[in-house]
Amino acid sequence: MKKLLVAAVAALSVTALHSQAPIKPAAKKAAAPAHSEGLLPRFPDFGQLPPPGVYTGRIFKLSQDYPKSLPQMDSAVKKILAIDFTKDWKKYMLAVRDYVYEGNIEADGVANAFYLEDNKVRRWYHVPWQHYGPFGREGIHGLTKEGPVNPYVLAPTQSDGWQTYAVGFYNDLGGYQIGRVWADSDNPRIDIMESEGFPIGTVVGKVLFTTAPVSEVPYLTNPIEWLAYTTSAFIPFDAPRVMNTVRFIQMDIMVRDPRAEFGWTFGTFVYNGALAEVNLWHNVIPVGLMWGNDPTVSSHADSNPKPTKTIINPDLHQTVINNDSNMPPMHLGFGLRLNGPVDNVASSCMSCHATAQFPAISPIMPSMALIDGKEPVPGSKDWMRWFRNISCKRPFDVQGTSTDYSLQLAASIQNFLAARSASNGGLFNVQYWDGLPVHQIYGQRGAEPNQSQEPGHNQK
Repeated sequence: MKKLLVAAVAALSVTALHSQAPIKPAAKKAAAPAHSEGLLPRFPDFGQLPPPGVYTGRIFKLSQDYPKSLPQMDSAVKKILAIDFTKDWKKYMLAVRDYVYEGNIEADGVANAFYLEDNKVRRWYHVPWQHYGPFGREGIHGLTKEGPVNPYVLAPTQSDGWQTYAVGFYNDLGGYQIGRVWADSDNPRIDIMESEGFPIGTVVGKVLFTTAPVSEVPYLTNPIEWLAYTTSAFIPFDAPRVMNTVRFIQMDIMVRDPRAEFGWTFGTFVYNGALAEVNLWHNVIPVGLMWGNDPTVSSHADSNPKPTKTIINPDLHQTVINNDSNMPPMHLGFGLRLNGPVDNVASSCMSCHATAQFPAISPIMPSMALIDGKEPVPGSKDWMRWFRNISCKRPFDVQGTSTDYSLQLAASIQNFLAARSASNGGLFNVQYWDGLPVHQIYGQRGAEPNQSQEPGHNQK
């Protein structure tokens, strides 16, 4: 098993690390005073803001006034959990979509959507410590830089590679647990996630945007466009920041649902402007839903990295894929498991999030790992380790501490330690991982610095 803990993620993700002893959280300190109105925020809102004269519009605010006691479950969430997703998965997904949208998309103009402080219906919360490093939050919409999108992955007309940016948020149940982990802003309580995880009824939403133009991705017609302070190119990671237009392409959802084998359901939507809904945010089509990883299905013969049509694998029983003719062709993931349009074809929604732990010992995808110096063969035992049904609160690696399928929470802890280590010579690294360095997480969607690109094409 030791060889399975050796992962190579180039320079983009967390370097594989070794230890003979289990992970132990740092000694607990007394909780810092609770944040309240009139006090300075405990965590920075963003890490990248356009200079004066370049942008004078609205600025992103981190929603961090986390509930101090466990909230009652929202009646809308109770209705979601009453829907049998195995029999009516579309109804389930649309109910979650409406729950995420309500109060977030009624703003005057699409540019004012998803400023969480405007929501008069319910509270949503961000994960802190997403501001740090070259992939960190920009200051207009709070978007973080995620993985690249290689040519032809989005559409046959996509001749160039492009970037992805996203902002995610948790409902009050999830916000409560995030607040408990970060109650002491100098000493995150990772043990809480291992012992408790997120409460049942936690809902996560994430809206994703691409720099790809409509001319290359026709279903982005009639687009939702945001101004964002993005890097000028995907590589190098610290490329200069520029004002850019990004377009809404995907929305991901997660629900802490005890009926799912591993405790969560995952869903994703794709934008299709041709639907021409009055409210542009309703121009989304469910791609599918998954509540398990079908760990016995190892075939990958129908891999579809350059889709001209959506191919459905009939052997999958814990993934359902939409066959609606209005859905643009989707590449999906390994073995045609659920993945969104900007996600990596070698993975799945669940398999990536299953690696959410501290430290990030294994990379988020098998194609980013080295086992005995080699990338595992697709469908092999080593490869299928990423497609297990891992119960919530269980770490991906036995030496790790689970963050209960939250890559954002894992990244926040990793970023915190990377920043502290840079300023104090590595003290925090010693506390957490046997004296070996903990590196910053770059991106959360299978980004690889050495992804092949066609000659002459750059990630923009």
